[in-house]
Amino acid sequence: MPRLARKDLNTPFLHVMVQGVNKEYIFEDKKYIKKYLQIIKKNKAEYNFTIMAYCIMNNHAHFLVYAEDIKSFGKFMQKCNLLYAQMYNKEKNRVGVLFRNRYQVEPIYNMKYLVNCIKYIHNNPVKAKMVLKCEDYQYSSYGDYMKNDGVTQSKIMKELFGSKCDYSELFKEAFERRFIDIDNNNIETTKEYIIEGIKEYQRQYKVSISEILSNRPIFKEMIFFLNEECGFRFVEIKNFFEIPKGTMDFLQRR
Repeated sequence: MPRLARKDLNTPFLHVMVQGVNKEYIFEDKKYIKKYLQIIKKNKAEYNFTIMAYCIMNNHAHFLVYAEDIKSFGKFMQKCNLLYAQMYNKEKNRVGVLFRNRYQVEPIYNMKYLVNCIKYIHNNPVKAKMVLKCEDYQYSSYGDYMKNDGVTQSKIMKELFGSKCDYSELFKEAFERRFIDIDNNNIETTKEYIIEGIKEYQRQYKVSISEILSNRPIFKEMIFFLNEECGFRFVEIKNFFEIPKGTMDFLQRR
């Protein structure tokens, strides 16, 4: 998914990623993971946003946040990464930039997309073959979800899922839309993901590609499926199918 200018984000739900410069292991052991989390927790009180999920890996970290004030959240990330870099460089007798860019952002547009983002963040250590199961990894919010504790007790989480949600069942039900990786943020990857979404639409509604392409009502419903169920923006769908703007404007109307 092409990177968006932060001022253009029109959703308070954000999938945020940070990574070490040159893919360096900047959280190489539990000592540094704990220090980064301590900096995050210590400074969070100064800013008005909610961490809904997180996972700290060896060379990168994922956060799902609810941040109505994007500018304020940007200052928070800048401060935390600067404090961590200063500490890390001093301990390692190192100089220079530690993080690759400031951070990357993927906006979250709907509930199903949000649930899948939580699932994706928690699955990172399994995907990286660091552990066999999500619950085996200590430095993520997965345990909070299974115990309905910690990050799940925030006001926004209770409003979205209720105070007694069975998250294990919720994650089983979600359609697993793949998310951008820290190293995999490009147009070709978006095309691959849209193809996955089309296959899921075919599977759920038992339709062939020829039926989709030859029947405008079906094609229109698939566009809304890709947008509402899989989280793709209309402009991404438009570019994938090379739909003229006027036609796309018509197809977007209910």
